Parts: sequence; C-alpha cells; structure tokens
Amino acid sequence: MTIKEAGTNFWDWVDRRTVFRRAIIVFALYMTWDATVHAWLFSISSKYDGLGTAAVISAVLVPLVALQKFAFDIYNEARKDREE
Repeated sequence: MTIKEAGTNFWDWVDRRTVFRRAIIVFALYMTWDATVHAWLFSISSKYDGLGTAAVISAVLVPLVALQKFAFDIYNEARKDREE
C-alpha cells in the first residue's frame, strides 16, 4: 500500500464516520457551556445594574447561539444527505 492509498483510506474512513461534523457539534456545545459559566460568573460579580448586566451577557451569548444554530443546521443537513 502506498502513502497516497493510505491517506485516501484514512480520509474515507474519517468521512464515513462524520468525524469533523461531530467535532464541530461537540466544540459548539463546549463553547456554549463555557460561555454560560462565564456569563453566570460575570452576573454574580458585575458592578452594573441588572439591565446593564443583561445587555453585556446578551451581547456575548446571542452571537454564540447563532453560531450554534448554524453548526446544528449543517450537521442535520449532512445527515439528511447521508440518509438518502
């Protein structure tokens, strides 16, 4: 087996098991969890009033939720293509 065949076999294996798509979902979930923990810690120690604290947290978490939706849409679309 040549190096090129081994590389092709490896990437075919990765593609069949949707390793990258699953890694993207796991990373998006980790980012959401981490941002939520940091938002919670920020809300505890914030020196802003309630509305200011909510505005700062929303400014960080809303784009993250949009990124998470995008990642899940890509994952679901790829699964539909695979099932057909």
